[in-house]
Amino acid sequence: MSSDTFEKPDPPKFTFKDIQLATNDFAAENLIAETSTSKVYEVQRLQSEEDEKVELINVLVHVLKYVLTAETVFRLPEACFPLLSVNNNIISVVGYCGKLDEEVTVIVMQNEANGSLDKHLSSKTLTWIQRLRICLGIARAIHYFHYGFREGMSVIHGNIKSSRILLDDNWEPKLFGFEFSVVCKPSHPLVRIIKYGGSLEYMDPAFEKTGGINQKSDVFSLGVVLFEVLFGQRARIQNDNRWYFADLARRHYEETRLDELIDPDLRQQMDSQSLHIFSETVYRCLKEQREQRLDTSRLVKKLEKALEHQLRHENPVSISIF
Repeated sequence: MSSDTFEKPDPPKFTFKDIQLATNDFAAENLIAETSTSKVYEVQRLQSEEDEKVELINVLVHVLKYVLTAETVFRLPEACFPLLSVNNNIISVVGYCGKLDEEVTVIVMQNEANGSLDKHLSSKTLTWIQRLRICLGIARAIHYFHYGFREGMSVIHGNIKSSRILLDDNWEPKLFGFEFSVVCKPSHPLVRIIKYGGSLEYMDPAFEKTGGINQKSDVFSLGVVLFEVLFGQRARIQNDNRWYFADLARRHYEETRLDELIDPDLRQQMDSQSLHIFSETVYRCLKEQREQRLDTSRLVKKLEKALEHQLRHENPVSISIF
């Protein structure tokens, strides 16, 4: 990737007062999502007091409280925000508010027409090709985080889940949710963190043994999301087993019983080779040992192949995965 790719100008800064006015002082009626470390507000109109010509329509205001790490690593700084929009499958950051204190910042993001992926997992109208394209787009975004962000810099997202993926009017996925993202060198073996901040059902099981995360932690979380897309249901915890969903997916794959968890109408659409490549690939993302999981470069290639088979199955004359 050429260096001039990174010359995109900074997204505009907003003052804290701008954000207060837009959200009606962070009113509950504008709040659409909340976790222990972040809140997301939907805003129809946002304008900076410093420039009356700046007007953004239908955006999301993401208030982030960063999670501290136990090592000297960098959280994703505002200086990196312009680099996010270089990738088509990462949310477009259209502005931000400087840090309110040492741990909190506000990102203004472009809202997307179809909302978050978790709301559409069980949709009867979302086809297998659309689902494959969504999965491939997410994998490409994470690969960009890991290896394409900037030379000598790797970003571990740390919070991959279906509610952190927005879908535009063409069902193209846009990854967001950077409150747990950390910057390290691509060869950095482990980033030790004080506590795991993401949702437990997506958590890398190796974290409990190592006390840290790396790029393969994102791969595990992605594997959970991709099985969510295949099964048409959200990951869940049962009987205090935070890996219930991952265990369920692995067991059904190993026993060749995936059809029991796939909607029959969706299953009828699937090319058998496309499903085979997809399920084998995602299964390898959920390996308990990190070194046995695929890296994102191989993951992207495998998903491209699964999509290629499905496209050939539905339209043998013309094939395009881009």
